[in-house]
Parts: sequence; structure tokens; C-alpha cells
Amino acid sequence: MSTDPFHLNRTVHLARRDALYEKAVRRILHISVRKCPQEQCQLANEAFYLLTEAHRHAEIANLAGKTSTQSKLFEQVLGTLIDNTQSLSRMLRRRLVFGHKDNHLNRFFGAPEIGEKVSSHYIRCAGLILRGLKNIVHSAETPFKELSKTSIAKMTSVDKARYEKAYTHFFELADSEAAAAAERQ
Repeated sequence: MSTDPFHLNRTVHLARRDALYEKAVRRILHISVRKCPQEQCQLANEAFYLLTEAHRHAEIANLAGKTSTQSKLFEQVLGTLIDNTQSLSRMLRRRLVFGHKDNHLNRFFGAPEIGEKVSSHYIRCAGLILRGLKNIVHSAETPFKELSKTSIAKMTSVDKARYEKAYTHFFELADSEAAAAAERQ
């Protein structure tokens, strides 16, 4: 048994990190320009929540003494994904607001075309951010699988069983958590 107090629950934190990250990736990959703006915004908000939680658990897991460089780098990758997902979410929300004829810009300036012009700008920005997010996610696929595989390989049989049980639980729970978090935004 390790004397490192952070090692005790590292397995559970890794399981939560992995399950939440995988759920976030699914949402990012399902955001499409063909989806309605509300659905795009919902998926982005859910992905943001899942990535934020995955990052929090990566941080906690990385407090253990024998944390790999790859694990620490993945924590930073999660931070990058969080920033980009938050930007995407904000662009999509702004698009929704200014897409309505009765938005505050149109009313303030007395010009109905202002909101439409701003909304189209946000659509273009959201598209660029989404493309970048998808590139990062696709590039991270193999290194993430290797990191997860390496982490599991270093676990004892008891820790592997704990990881699998926790991973399954968190993977099943993630959808409802993400939906509830997105509703609060």
C-alpha cells in the first residue's frame, strides 16, 4: 500500500477523468452546422461541463507522487479544450440572442440589420472554433488511449477492478449530470 495519500483514490479519479472526457468528445463531434442553434448550444454547454469535471479529476489524480508526464500534459490539453469549448458556447449563445429581430442591439441602434450582421459574425467564429476543437479531439485520440492503457496497466488487480467499476458508473451518470449542468447555464 502506498504511503502517498493522493494515491488511494487516484484510480477513481482516473476513471472519472476518462469517462467524462470520452462523453465530452462525443458531444463535440456531434455539434454540427446542420443542427438547430439551440441543440448546438446545448451540446457545447454539456461538453464544457464534462471537460471541466474531467480536468478537475485529472488535477486530483495528478497530485499522486508517481504521475507521468503524459498525464500532466493531458491535464493541460483538457484546459485548452475547456477554453475553446467555453468560447464556442459563448459564440453560439450570442448567435441565438442576436438572431432574434427584437434583440437589444437592434432596439438600441434602431437598425434591424445590426443584430443580423453580428449574428452572422458569431456563426463564422463558432464554425472556426468548432473546427479547431474537432482537430484537437481527433489528434488526441491515440495519445489519450495510450495514456489510459498505460495508467490501467500500472494498476494492481484490485485497482483495475475499482477503475472498471467506477468508469462504468461515471460513464452512465455523465449524461444526466451534463444535461442538468447545461440547463443551469
